[in-house]
Amino acid sequence: MKVEIKQLPKSLIELTIEIPFEDFKKELPCAAEQIAKSKNFAGFRPGKAPYDIIRKEVGEMALLEIASEKIIRQSFYQAIKENNLETIGQPEISVQKLATENPLIYIAKVSLLPEIKLPNWKKIKIEKKKKEISGAEIEKVITDLRKMNAKEVAVDRAIEKTDKVAVDMDILMAGVPVEGGQSKNYIIYMDENFYLPGLTKNLLNHKAGEELNFSHEFPTEFYNKTLAGKKGDFKVKIKSVHKREIAETNDDFAKTLGQKTTVDLQNLVKKNLQNEADQKENQRTEIEMLQKLINDSSFGEIPEILINSEKQKMFAELKAGLQEQGVSFEDYLRNLKKTEEEISKDFSNGAEERAKTALVLKKIAKEEKINISPEEFKEEKTRVRELYKENEHIDERLENPEIQDFIAQSLLNRKVMAVLKQTMDITL
Repeated sequence: MKVEIKQLPKSLIELTIEIPFEDFKKELPCAAEQIAKSKNFAGFRPGKAPYDIIRKEVGEMALLEIASEKIIRQSFYQAIKENNLETIGQPEISVQKLATENPLIYIAKVSLLPEIKLPNWKKIKIEKKKKEISGAEIEKVITDLRKMNAKEVAVDRAIEKTDKVAVDMDILMAGVPVEGGQSKNYIIYMDENFYLPGLTKNLLNHKAGEELNFSHEFPTEFYNKTLAGKKGDFKVKIKSVHKREIAETNDDFAKTLGQKTTVDLQNLVKKNLQNEADQKENQRTEIEMLQKLINDSSFGEIPEILINSEKQKMFAELKAGLQEQGVSFEDYLRNLKKTEEEISKDFSNGAEERAKTALVLKKIAKEEKINISPEEFKEEKTRVRELYKENEHIDERLENPEIQDFIAQSLLNRKVMAVLKQTMDITL
């Protein structure tokens, strides 16, 4: 195997790799077996057709193309290893020559892992803060629990401040219906924050069956930028009014939630709030740790492939979040009055920061000899499979090399973070 290496801009290298046909042709029988398993040949059982029959029927070029996939994959990683190259991401392969009795020649372009100089991270100081849970916070949670467990009774009277109301609502702007502004049987809790501040005041003192017409101004910070700061016309039909009977905070209410006394309920709520606060503080501490590492490290040129990969992840996260809210990506772009390209540009700084984080964690894992054992990887795969057991394609997904790489990298990052927490100077 011959290998020529050429340095390119932006941390790229180009490898021209030549494989002698004598080495390459050893893979042709394997390629024929692969074809035999997926194609029927007259007179032979599946997978049993001889090499000469397969070659005659599908043509030698088909065998060469299939064999080349395996030999390219093997020879590329061999070339990387023999030349002590640290690469990142998948190579871009371009076959230059593929013919019988000729060497296979291809070009592989791939990004090099940039040079990173880490600070003495074991001396970095981090201050961890302990949050004290107040009585007001505990009382708010208990009040919310009381509201969630309120008994609701339909009433034939004017709406009051603590009622639950069901309405049909149409929003118009200059007489034109607003896209997404039509709702049927929309539930409004009169004593809770509505997405349009002040709108519930228009419902007070009205009864079920009434139809209301009024104007209301959208907040200047409204998520839909085409409506922000403007007045909309509302047509509202009140469908039903329910009085909400909210239980008192006493031992009887505590028992409905599985606690013996009010004090037990308060202690449980405090414990849960403390756990939540501790978790948030742990997350904040992790972010500060990584930020200090990045700020105090020096980096070579960050490969474009890394930044683009992080952008793709950020887009996937954004779309998943919008889907949970019932908002399409197209509507999101329309409301922001931005194109996907403009969003991608907005992501550039964040994507570079995330890429640097990945590189720092990778560097620390290498220096500290932190690895993932086959047993750990198998255990993590089992955990992920159980987590997504409702997905009928989960087994197939877990066999995808990219998914496996993601699982392994996530597990490795967690191990690195654990080492950072144990080693850094973290004080309360």
